[in-house]
Amino acid sequence: MNYRILPILLILALLGLTACGQDSLIQDSEALEQGIPEENALKVRMIEYRDDMVDYIIEAAVMDRFTDRRMVYGYDVTLTSYDRQAQISTVIKADTTIVDDARNIIFANGNVIFESGDGKIRTQKMIWERNLDGITAPGSVILIRGGDVLKGTNLRTDTKLSFAEMDVVSGEGYVDEKTFSW
Repeated sequence: MNYRILPILLILALLGLTACGQDSLIQDSEALEQGIPEENALKVRMIEYRDDMVDYIIEAAVMDRFTDRRMVYGYDVTLTSYDRQAQISTVIKADTTIVDDARNIIFANGNVIFESGDGKIRTQKMIWERNLDGITAPGSVILIRGGDVLKGTNLRTDTKLSFAEMDVVSGEGYVDEKTFSW
C-alpha cells in the first residue's frame, strides 16, 4: 500500500465528518444595533410644528432620523426657527447638527454660524438648550453685535444675545467714555 496517500485520505475523512455537522448550520446573530436610523434621506426639508405653528425648519443635504429616541442628525444643515408671531427668530448653519426633540436641545458642530436679529455667533461647536433659551459654545468664539466684535472662548448667552459671558476675551469696537467706568 502507498503510505503517501494514507495521510491525505485521513485528512479528507476528518473534514467530511466535521464539515457536514448540524451545528455548522446554526448561527446566532445578534440584535441590530441602536445606531441604525429608521429614516435616511438626501436633500431634505423638514418642518417641525408646535401646536399649530411652525417651530423650526431644518434643511439638510443628508438626514438620519431616529423616531424611537426623537432625534434627527443632519449634515450640511440650515435650521431656521420661528417665534410665536411666525417670524424668523434665529438661523443656524453648520456642518452637522443633532436635534434632540426629547430634551429640546440642538447641538451644532463644524463651521457653526448662529444669527438672530440681535447679532451673530461664529464657532466650531454650539449647544442650544431651547427650554432655558441658553446657548453655550465651548471653544473659540466670535460674537458680533452691532459694529462690535468680541473674540473669546467658552461663550454663554441667550438667543437675543442680551448678555455674553466668555473667557479670554478681546474686542473691537467703539467705547462711549461716559458709559464706561474703570
